[in-house]
Amino acid sequence: MVSEVYVSRLPYWNDLEKDEKEAVACGAVIREYKKGAYIYGMQDACLGMVYVQKGSIRVFLTSEEGREVTLFHIGEGDSCILSASCVMREISLEVQLVVEKDTEILAVPAGTYKKLMESNLRLRCFTYELSTKRLSSVVWVMQQILFAHFDERMARFFLTEYEKTGSTKIFMTQEEIAREVNSAREVVARMLRQFAEDGWIEVGRGTITLKDIQSLKQIVP
Repeated sequence: MVSEVYVSRLPYWNDLEKDEKEAVACGAVIREYKKGAYIYGMQDACLGMVYVQKGSIRVFLTSEEGREVTLFHIGEGDSCILSASCVMREISLEVQLVVEKDTEILAVPAGTYKKLMESNLRLRCFTYELSTKRLSSVVWVMQQILFAHFDERMARFFLTEYEKTGSTKIFMTQEEIAREVNSAREVVARMLRQFAEDGWIEVGRGTITLKDIQSLKQIVP
């Protein structure tokens, strides 16, 4: 049984009845992963509802050619409904999850969570709201890939990182940036050179320094 100290952090904990809380505490498991580990291995199949206690996870799709499309990230305090396809038959999107930094998750088994959804209307509403939120993220990513110019996508990525950290330095390699903006490393390298020539950024080894925030904002609608 997982201590209530951990399960009480679940966003839907206060919506559960006493017996439902006991079922969650008895069934839940805590798992730890090192940076670079894939969560969707055979031993992790159908984890159920995943809650990130610490760390960060990247959720992505992989094509037959091996190209990755980053859909969204799950950080501390976030839940992942797309890992619960065995809980909700409406979810058929096959995604992969890779750990971005050392991560600890709390997972409620699929069987337990499915039973709770059937008996608890508030939990069912929470689940569908979360799935809608994730689907919106996926649709937005697809819109960016299909319709946004690449310079706009790059600028938006830099500005998002700046807003998240408050720092003008972004510590990422070109390969990592390519995964985030869903493009090839060569395309990213060309755009970085262009931005650097324009004086908007400065490129270092594994580091991008934002030099002209205002110019980057001007190319993002």
